[in-house]
Amino acid sequence: QSPPTILITYHSESGKTQAMAEAVAKGVAEVQGVVYILKPVSQVTKEEILKVSAIILGSPVYNANMTPQVQEFINSWPFEGRPLKDKIGAVFVTGGGFSIGEEATMFAIIRSMMIHGLIIVGGDDLEAAFGASAITGEGDFANKEVQEIFLKKAKGLGQRVGEMTLKYKPY
Repeated sequence: QSPPTILITYHSESGKTQAMAEAVAKGVAEVQGVVYILKPVSQVTKEEILKVSAIILGSPVYNANMTPQVQEFINSWPFEGRPLKDKIGAVFVTGGGFSIGEEATMFAIIRSMMIHGLIIVGGDDLEAAFGASAITGEGDFANKEVQEIFLKKAKGLGQRVGEMTLKYKPY
């Protein structure tokens, strides 16, 4: 029997959401007994969506919502018969500034996941209760790479999803 697979997928234009995705993957990699696929939403196949045990989805904040590419990706998920029901779902986002819609974006993605029947897992820390988020363009965080404080949240999210995927085996 093959180990459970976690899909870590994202849309990124500046590379900052991709950096968060890579940190999520580092967290998953610390969990023995699971494997992961890391790729942009534009490269994910329907077969991969159906085969994986968990989906961790990331988006930049775009007008206090997910990007159109992430929405299009979610809209492509098979719905008839709810084939994604009981998979684990988790989210991460990057936002340009404080109070620019990070939690609203996470909840929009979470709501979509719940419509499909995914079981939502939050991050490892209280400050990542809904998933991992990063501020990337305001104050001390402007014009820099994604800061370690945010990458740590992403790594913790990946590790927690990896651990939960092993504990919860509907497959």
